[in-house]
Amino acid sequence: MTAVTKRVGSGVGGWVGHMVDSATAVPGHYGRLLGAHRGRTIALTVLTIVALIYPILYREFFASFSRNVFPLPFPDETTVTFMMIFGIMAIGLNIVAGFAGLLDLGYVAFYALGAYTAAFFASPHFGSVSIVLFSNVADGFPGIHLPFWMILPLAVIVAATFGALLGAPTLRLRGDYLAIVTLGFGEIVPIFFKNLAAITFTFSIGGATIISLQNVNLTGGPLGINPIDPFIIFGIGFGATSGIAAVYFGMALVVVAIVVARNLERSRMGRAWGAIREDETAAEMMGVNTVRTKLLAFALGASFAGAAGAFQASYLGATTSDFFQFSTSILVLIMVILGGIGNIWGVLAGAFALTYIDKSFLPWLGTRVQAVAPDFPNPTQFNFLIFGILLVVMMRFRPEGFLPSRQRAAELSVHGLQEAEEEMGVEVETDNISVAPHGQAETDRTAELPSEERDL
Repeated sequence: MTAVTKRVGSGVGGWVGHMVDSATAVPGHYGRLLGAHRGRTIALTVLTIVALIYPILYREFFASFSRNVFPLPFPDETTVTFMMIFGIMAIGLNIVAGFAGLLDLGYVAFYALGAYTAAFFASPHFGSVSIVLFSNVADGFPGIHLPFWMILPLAVIVAATFGALLGAPTLRLRGDYLAIVTLGFGEIVPIFFKNLAAITFTFSIGGATIISLQNVNLTGGPLGINPIDPFIIFGIGFGATSGIAAVYFGMALVVVAIVVARNLERSRMGRAWGAIREDETAAEMMGVNTVRTKLLAFALGASFAGAAGAFQASYLGATTSDFFQFSTSILVLIMVILGGIGNIWGVLAGAFALTYIDKSFLPWLGTRVQAVAPDFPNPTQFNFLIFGILLVVMMRFRPEGFLPSRQRAAELSVHGLQEAEEEMGVEVETDNISVAPHGQAETDRTAELPSEERDL
């Protein structure tokens, strides 16, 4: 037997030691995966390598190849960056809807909160003050200018706080009522930012004026806030004009989001979310603190949207309330459902696919259609009609999504149940199995069993 040494420590030293141990264990873990699931591991490795070199390949080869030879467009750098942004949002919404089973139709509100947090703390919007801290902006420049590595955690905290505030009044709500409350929150926040353009407010105590605002423009109104400082580190910019740098930074954020979500799924909190998703009453009777668990689901899911919103604002260099319509919440929810609710890789695939269709394929198709039939409507006007048709087709033929979780596949389809059973090494006959309205498998094989086995 070989003795295994394990670092013991606390604080920063213990955390660094844990990271070192995790890094040194990667080769061995990869070898075990290669032996157990050779085909899948090789496919994921190739896919990862292609994703990492894709921005370079697009710039050198795919751009001209797509214009002149290939019948379909390759996603450009802007589209890939927005794939990363919506991928982060889909992972966050999957925590709420997939892990905890809570319906959130106001998810775009947290996206807006993250974007406006970046706008407030990295722009000359508040010109009456001059706060420049670790930024590339010259000292004395009007406005508040903080670096993006400080704004990102701040946006996460702000979005998580409002996520908990949204979750607090919805603790006793389920189903349609929960959807209505979250829908209202998603509608209120963008309107709130749109209308705070001329605020007059006075707060006095005992005749002494504490706060006095006279025609103050807090959010820029319909015009929004522009410009917003881009993220620059070591002289490298990560804005819309920086090319592939923003794509790689978005990939890094997606990797962090995957790691965080994966650890949450496997944690004690993740198991509590699963229990609430299956049966909230039973989970509460078994000792799960449903109040804290649901609040954490809303807060942690919102934090991902806050990070995505901050990155989007920094990337575009501007933000306005028009970016955060209710349709964005529906789009992210469709990504989660089509990709495979409850499965991190599935929701990522759904986010990437729908972002590509929305930002690359439909505009390309519109130019082709307009060239042939100028009077025909542009297909980009019917993007949500197309997404709705895709959703209906998916619900009819594969309700569990493209890449469902094993549990979801077993609940929603006989085919998925068979695959899950086969992976566990159990033979299952599906000739007499049908799917009930609530996903419970019904079988008449029980009547054929002996009485002792039937009672058991």
